[in-house]
Amino acid sequence: MTVRIITPALLLAGAAVLSVAGPASAASNATMTTCFEQYQSEKDAGTLPKGTIWTKFYSDCSARLKKGKAAATTAQGKKTKKAAAKSPAVEDTPGYVPPEPTANDKTAAATKDASGKPLSASEIAFRKRIKECGSEWREDKAKGTLPAGEDWPQFWSACNTRLKAQG
Repeated sequence: MTVRIITPALLLAGAAVLSVAGPASAASNATMTTCFEQYQSEKDAGTLPKGTIWTKFYSDCSARLKKGKAAATTAQGKKTKKAAAKSPAVEDTPGYVPPEPTANDKTAAATKDASGKPLSASEIAFRKRIKECGSEWREDKAKGTLPAGEDWPQFWSACNTRLKAQG
């Protein structure tokens, strides 16, 4: 019987090999390739600032590329947020605060989402609570009976908690 022992060094080497082949490595290689091409083209054109070394250039270049991706992601995120603002949120999470209600809100909660799929019972209950709290908010605001300094997020939190407790 032969006993083979796998040392931690072998495990570490195996993990390193696996991590090099991952998607993060591919993104890093793409960044390095792009920056290297820019470095070479600036060097060949003579537009590279005097005394600039590769490591400094690469650091700045990768930061620019990441910032460009972040800006593109932010722009895409804004489009997604606009689309999400059109359809009511159905997440019943503690940190969620729906937008302040307006007078044109309907009092009946929908039973289907924008794509026509039926909503779950909890989603329907959540939407009914939003509608009822919004109605109360508008009435109290018109009467001037809201406590001083209370705004929609505080009102929503208290109203939602109260309606959940009522069942």
